[in-house]
Amino acid sequence: MEFCPKCGTVLLPKKSGRSARLVCQRCGYRGKLNRPTAYKISKKGKEARGIAVIEEKGKKKKKPIEREYELEPPEYEED
Repeated sequence: MEFCPKCGTVLLPKKSGRSARLVCQRCGYRGKLNRPTAYKISKKGKEARGIAVIEEKGKKKKKPIEREYELEPPEYEED
């Protein structure tokens, strides 16, 4: 794995004519491919499919009922 000397991004192999070169995707730097057998260049497959999102309908968490109680002061008995 080689890195761009200008910006530090990973250099990716790219075919240009009969030969292949290492190219920086960020700044456009092009370098020589020292070991062509170390890299495998292949075409991209089909476009990535969308991610399926499943939403649950109906059952929702119910908020608990809050009840307010009024406390009465205790009654004292007189003897």
